[in-house]
Amino acid sequence: MEKEQHNLACFNWSIDHEEPLIDHYYQKGLLVIPKTNATSNTLTVNNGKLIELISAFNVLHEMGKTESSPDIQCIVNSVIEILTSTENINFSAFVQFFMVYNLSYSLFRTFDLTKKRKLIYEMLEKYCKERHEIYLSHGYSNTVLQVMSDNYSHKRNSKTGIVKVEDILKPYGIQRAEHWMDFGNDFYFLPDKGDKSLFEAFLLNNRVKMASRAIEQDKLPDIVFKHKDDFYVMELKTMKEGGGGQNKQIVEVANFIRYQEENKHIHYVTFLDGAYTNLIFHDMSPKLQKQRQDIKQSLLNNAQNYFVNTAGFKKLCADIFK
Repeated sequence: MEKEQHNLACFNWSIDHEEPLIDHYYQKGLLVIPKTNATSNTLTVNNGKLIELISAFNVLHEMGKTESSPDIQCIVNSVIEILTSTENINFSAFVQFFMVYNLSYSLFRTFDLTKKRKLIYEMLEKYCKERHEIYLSHGYSNTVLQVMSDNYSHKRNSKTGIVKVEDILKPYGIQRAEHWMDFGNDFYFLPDKGDKSLFEAFLLNNRVKMASRAIEQDKLPDIVFKHKDDFYVMELKTMKEGGGGQNKQIVEVANFIRYQEENKHIHYVTFLDGAYTNLIFHDMSPKLQKQRQDIKQSLLNNAQNYFVNTAGFKKLCADIFK
């Protein structure tokens, strides 16, 4: 039986070994409240004060007090003080209510004091009318602070695919290069994370054209690593969900492995991870079937290139370092 082309073996291994639905590399949780209600922190204390100030405003407003009232002004100033000095107070129910009127906490912070006072007075009026009594009836809870923190997790940085690749390479003793003179041994570098000069030296020393760069306006690969005489130029993509943006990314990373160099020791590697990657490898919709077939054809035409998920990359490393 004819031996399977190695890049196809890694591709098929990726198909047979799915990405985990939950990957600890992308954990972005930030605990903002104490683990029990027996303790408190600055955020929960000030959130409680904020609710008390809103209740006081509501009482005074129902008594006919207006924006010119010293008592109302004192409350407004106290609310502003809490909102500008308390970390993560944007997770509070009151601040989240800003979005109902197409406003944001970040926009509020850009206002001068006069504009802040006007905004907070008007928002307190609307909040008391539309939300405060409802929340009092159901019961305010600091839980909402944590819920909103979790909701904003996608905006935080987490460990990246690059860290995952570094961890996979670590058992093989590969060190990050600091200078082009380190190129004699096995090494890796991160062109898009401070190592652009090393990447330019790599291109020059090995006469690498990397046609995809010209097409994508000098786009840098995510990681390059060397083992013996071979160089692996990697593009990493974390796929979280479908949609037009992700489909465009799939096309981009699929195109990456269509390029080849005269030097057969240069390998282009597309590394996909994230739960949505499983659909790319298994979904039977016409579009994804066509994309899979195109990827497979590119691998057949370019035996030195690879298209893998996490399991496929681990197999690639295990095979080349054995």
